[in-house]
Amino acid sequence: MRKALCISFCLAALGASAQAQSLRDIQARNAAAQAVEDVRRDMLASQIESSNAQERARTESLLRGLDQQRAGAVLAAPSITAPPVRAVEDPARREVQRSSDMSRLDQLTQDALAQSNARMRAIRPASEPKR
Repeated sequence: MRKALCISFCLAALGASAQAQSLRDIQARNAAAQAVEDVRRDMLASQIESSNAQERARTESLLRGLDQQRAGAVLAAPSITAPPVRAVEDPARREVQRSSDMSRLDQLTQDALAQSNARMRAIRPASEPKR
């Protein structure tokens, strides 16, 4: 009896030891997976940073080229010309245009209201018997 008790105790200890070993294995796998994820995240961050640096360099180069073109254009045409003269709008003409726009807006509003009303009339009330 005592021998059986000792054997069962030893088996329980071995099972607990195996379970502890299994937990250690799981923890080690999780730690390794976390390390791989950290490396992947660092690589992605460095790729993004590299891409951003390339884009900044390309933009700076493009802007530098545009500045040189503008400086060349200023040197090539030293005479400054006045901007084209705008036609002065007649207040009466502006008022006629505003009135025309308002009447067009009123017409569009009336058309939309008529369409909406037609749709509402097409809907049968729930209290109406079905045919």
